Amino acid sequence: MKYHGHQSGGSVVSSILAATSLLHGCGATNSSPQRILHEINPTSVLKWETCGDLNNHTLECARLDVPVDHFHKSSDKTFSIPLIRMLAFNASDTGNKSILLNPGGPGGSGLNFLWRAGEKLNKIIGEGFHLLSFDPRGVNGSVPQASCYITAEQRAVEIENIPWDLESQAGEMFTKAENKAKACEDTMGEYGAYVNTPQTAADMNSILDAIGQEKMYYWGFSYGTTLGQTYAQLFPDRVSRLIIDGVSNLDEWYNGNYYYESLDDTDKVYAGFVEECFKAKENCPLNFIKGQSFNSAGDLKTYIDDYLKNLEEEPIPVYLNNSNYGAVTRRSVVTNGIFSALYKPDPTWPILAKNLAALLNGNSTPAYSAYSDLWITSIIGDETNAFVEYNDAWTSGPGAPFHGIKPIQEYYLNVPESSKLVTKYMGIDSYERASWSLPKKHDFHPQYYPEFPKFETAEPILVLSTTFDPVCPLISAQKAHNSFKGAGFVEQKSYGHCSVSMPSLCTAKHVQRYFYDGVLPEVGAT
Repeated sequence: MKYHGHQSGGSVVSSILAATSLLHGCGATNSSPQRILHEINPTSVLKWETCGDLNNHTLECARLDVPVDHFHKSSDKTFSIPLIRMLAFNASDTGNKSILLNPGGPGGSGLNFLWRAGEKLNKIIGEGFHLLSFDPRGVNGSVPQASCYITAEQRAVEIENIPWDLESQAGEMFTKAENKAKACEDTMGEYGAYVNTPQTAADMNSILDAIGQEKMYYWGFSYGTTLGQTYAQLFPDRVSRLIIDGVSNLDEWYNGNYYYESLDDTDKVYAGFVEECFKAKENCPLNFIKGQSFNSAGDLKTYIDDYLKNLEEEPIPVYLNNSNYGAVTRRSVVTNGIFSALYKPDPTWPILAKNLAALLNGNSTPAYSAYSDLWITSIIGDETNAFVEYNDAWTSGPGAPFHGIKPIQEYYLNVPESSKLVTKYMGIDSYERASWSLPKKHDFHPQYYPEFPKFETAEPILVLSTTFDPVCPLISAQKAHNSFKGAGFVEQKSYGHCSVSMPSLCTAKHVQRYFYDGVLPEVGAT
C-alpha cells in the first residue's frame, strides 16, 4: 500500500457501520433514487420504474410487499421492501437473470450499496447479469423501519451517551440496555420480532418469485454471508450460484454467547497497517514523529500503542468553536479511526496515517474532526443491527447464559481478548443481548461441520476471503467452506474486509467463471 497522492479528510464511517461501507466512494454522481422510491407504491407484483442512471446503465426501482411471517403465517401484515436493479446490456445471454446482492450490516442498505458500488461490481461481473439489491426488512427505506426511538434527536442523544467501560460503567450499561430493550419492543410493536435473518432469507424468495426467476444467484458480503448461508440451508434446492465473501461464523452468530472468532485477525490487520506504513518510508508520515524515526515496524507500533494507552488516561480536549468542541479519546481514535480503516486499506490507510501522525505530533484537530462520535449520530438511522442480532441469536434474552449487572460483568471481563485493540469496547453488547425481550420468530438452527454432515445445496456455493480480514477472519471462511458439500474456495492474499476491499483481477476471473459457467476454482486457489 503506497502512502502518497491521497488527500486528508473525507467521509469517516463509524466502526459500528464499517461493514456497510464496504465499497464507499464508488457510486455515481447522480442523485440518489431514494426520493423516487417514496413515490412508488408497494405491490405484490413488481412495477419497475426508472430511477436513475449509473455509468450509462439504467437503474430501475420498485417496492414489494412481503409477509411479516413467512413460516407460520401468523399475521396478514406485511413489510414493504424497496428494490433497485441495474440493468446489464447483455442479460438476454443468461436468460435475463439477476444477481441479488447484500452489502452486510445487518443494517446495510442495498439501495445505497448498489448506487455506490454498482459500477465496480458490474465491471467485475460483466454485462450478462442484472444487479439487484434491496433494503432488507427493517432497513433504511423499508416500511416499517426497525427503530427503538421516536425521533432522530432521541437516537442521537442515546448514541452520544453510550457507556464503553465495562469495568467502571457496568451499572449504566445494564440500565441503558434494559430501557433500550423495552423501547425497541414498544416502538416496533408486533413487527419487531420478525426482523430477523431467516425471514429476510425468505423475503429473497419473494423477490425471485416476483421477477420470475426460479434459481438464486447471489453475492453477499460480511453479514450478507450470514444471510447467504442461512438462505442456502433453508432453501438448498433454489441455490444455483451463491457467493459468500468476507465470511461470518454461522454457528457463532446463532449460538454463541459472544463473537469470539470475529476479531481473531483484527490485530493482525492493524499490525499490517503499521508494517505497510513502515515499508513506505518517507511516503508515510507516521515514520517521522517529533523528529524521531523508527528502526522497525515493531518499534513504530509500540510507540503508537503507548501513545494510545496514555490517551486513555489523559484524553485531549479540542475546542474549535462554541458549537463544536469535545475530546480525542483512545476509544474514539481506535473504534472510529483505526478499526474502521482496517476494513478498506485503499484509500483509508493513507488517511489514517496522516491523521494519526498529526495527533502524535501534537495536532489533535484532524483526529477530532475525523473520528469524533458526532459522525455516528449523523450516520445511524435505525436499529436494525440490534433487532437482527438479538432476534437471531438463541443466546439472547432468556437464552443468555448470564443476567444481572455483576454476573455479566464478571464473565465478560474474563473473556479472552481476541483483539487487544477493540475487545474492551464490546461490553455494552453483552448487556443488550441479555436484556432483549422479544420472542423468537424463527426456528432456524445452523448445521456446521463436523457437528453435522456437510450441507448439500442444489449447486455448490463459492467462498471468498482475504487472508487478513479485521472482522470476518479466514478461519471463519474455512469453516463455512468445510460445512457445504462441494463448495469452492478462494483465498485472496490481501488485507481488508471482503475480497472487493482490494480488487483483484484473479479473484474477478474466478467470480465470472462461477456465475456464468458454474466452474469452481481448483483446490488451493489463491
